[in-house]
Amino acid sequence: MPVITINGVIGSGTLEIGHLVAQNLGLNYVDRYIFSEAARLVGSPVGQLIEKEQRVVPFRERVARFMQGVLERSAVAGAGAEPYFGRGIEMLPAEAYTELVSDAASSSPVHDRAFIDATTSVIKELAASGDVVIIGRGSNMILADEPGVVHVGLVAPMEVRIDTMAKREMFSNAEARAYAEDLENARLTFYRKFFRVSANDPTNFHLMLNIGRISQSTAAEIIGHATEDIATAAA
Repeated sequence: MPVITINGVIGSGTLEIGHLVAQNLGLNYVDRYIFSEAARLVGSPVGQLIEKEQRVVPFRERVARFMQGVLERSAVAGAGAEPYFGRGIEMLPAEAYTELVSDAASSSPVHDRAFIDATTSVIKELAASGDVVIIGRGSNMILADEPGVVHVGLVAPMEVRIDTMAKREMFSNAEARAYAEDLENARLTFYRKFFRVSANDPTNFHLMLNIGRISQSTAAEIIGHATEDIATAAA
């Protein structure tokens, strides 16, 4: 029941490599789109929730159902601040942390704690089910003490990051650079704020790969081999 987290600098190819790893190993894949869809389901009226659930795959339905339970139990819901939770989940994709760190001075400690607690619960539930690749969201720190989880870090030179973001988001090179720089600064702040660590500290990963030196497909193969070795050692 492999569990793999992949985190890295903005534009290093976490989403693309995560997809390849999931395909190669036959695992479920969780990135910003599934979390965003689940958040929308959670925020829907019951009738719409049931209707929408019938149109999502079972794994997404499981994520949505769990997130609904987390929301109902969370301090955010109790404080009458449900929109913050829903908005926070949707605005914290694997590569977009700006929402939570853009106004740190006025950020509510209660909201911060409730948000990270809910995110932690969701990620730990996904990990407990096994057979999953989890992209971003500080998942390596949230699951740092969970045995058998493989944590992968990615780095890449700016020219590679620009190319990745330009292709993924249909940006010009100038737009891709600005996007990558802004969101990387926000990602670094997110790690400092919530985990008190440097986001790119190699000691927080089992392996760190430089996508400027190897292809995405080679990176996925390396991650697969490392996962097999770690699983064997843990057995």
